[in-house]
Amino acid sequence: MAGKGCNIIDDPIKLRIYSNDCPDLTVIDLPGITRIDVKGQKDVEKVTTGMAARYCQDPKTIILCVIPANQDMAISDGLKLARDWDKDGERTIGVITKIDIMDKGTSAKKMLMNE
Repeated sequence: MAGKGCNIIDDPIKLRIYSNDCPDLTVIDLPGITRIDVKGQKDVEKVTTGMAARYCQDPKTIILCVIPANQDMAISDGLKLARDWDKDGERTIGVITKIDIMDKGTSAKKMLMNE
């Protein structure tokens, strides 16, 4: 869909889940916010941020904010944007990933405890 190279297109992947036992759900997998254009990309940060904003600003959207455990949460662009789009934090769930590649002797405990 994105052609040859490292193109990003404004066409999300959607997965619709239907069930008789729970509410219908649409999952939209968006690209991460990318800052640097590579291999002919144009305005990649603007494109990825715009796509995320269009979906995450909807008050019916639940935001899964994925943060690597080996990164300081205080510098997370995704978390900052989630806070901008969900001021009260009622629709945002933090997902901590890559705990297995944290530096030896470090801990994700403060992150997991929301400290």
